Amino acid sequence: MKKGMWIPIGIVVLVAIGIGVIIRAVAPQVPPPPLPAVTPQVPLPPLPAGRIVVGGSSSVYVVAVHLAERFMDKHPGVVVETHSVGSTAGIVGAREGTFHIGMASRWLRRDEPGWGLREFVICHDAIAPIVHPNNPVRGLTMKQLKKIFTGEITNWNKVGGENLPITVIIREAGSGTRDAFEEIVHEEIDPVPTVILVGTGGVRAGVAGDPSSISYVASPAVDPTVRALEIDGVKPDAAAVVAGDWAIARPFLFLTMGELSPLEQGFIDFVLGSEGQQMVADEGLVRVD
Repeated sequence: MKKGMWIPIGIVVLVAIGIGVIIRAVAPQVPPPPLPAVTPQVPLPPLPAGRIVVGGSSSVYVVAVHLAERFMDKHPGVVVETHSVGSTAGIVGAREGTFHIGMASRWLRRDEPGWGLREFVICHDAIAPIVHPNNPVRGLTMKQLKKIFTGEITNWNKVGGENLPITVIIREAGSGTRDAFEEIVHEEIDPVPTVILVGTGGVRAGVAGDPSSISYVASPAVDPTVRALEIDGVKPDAAAVVAGDWAIARPFLFLTMGELSPLEQGFIDFVLGSEGQQMVADEGLVRVD
């Protein structure tokens, strides 16, 4: 009797299991909740075709010409002209409308801050004293550098070099690099130059062609034809400027007058944006973003 009662119970269990399987098999699958809608990114409207004229410092020009080329690649139909004419000419040109954007490698001074110009600091730079690659002198103290450019030291043998008279090469009047260098290195004492040359390329070529010469350029302009000197044991590079260890440093400025056009604003935004600032850093300058 007990044995016979187990059969129906087993059958019931099996039937229940089977029904459960059938129910699971035929039950409709509940779809997962829909993903949130993705808003498509709307591309920025292209800048209108046009022309920007940028001019000024030959030091800023070195990096500005590459920034202009990249900007034009990104905006077909836009032309950015770059001109190397010196900082003072760039400042005056921005004021008078000769340039849409002026370039300077020094702060505004004297009466210039009252002209109504807008200043955009695009980066900072180390000014590097340079000599001929064959010069055995690798570094100077700041005091020695000052004495060379003011005529107190006139022979390389006074600073560990060969018995050669020092040829001092300086930039032309109106150069932002010259103004910044003289203000920092020898303040109001007039330099005693042997040679005055125009532009970054001019002084670099002058030093490259004279084993007894010394001059200065923006750090990105140092190439294998010349060699940068250490000052007080510090190399003139971006890291030293950031750390505050390199005293001969200055800003690179863009300068504008009045309301900016969309093209001018677009170019300045690009230079101050992440891509432009990375290009600045790749040139060995100190970014400001």
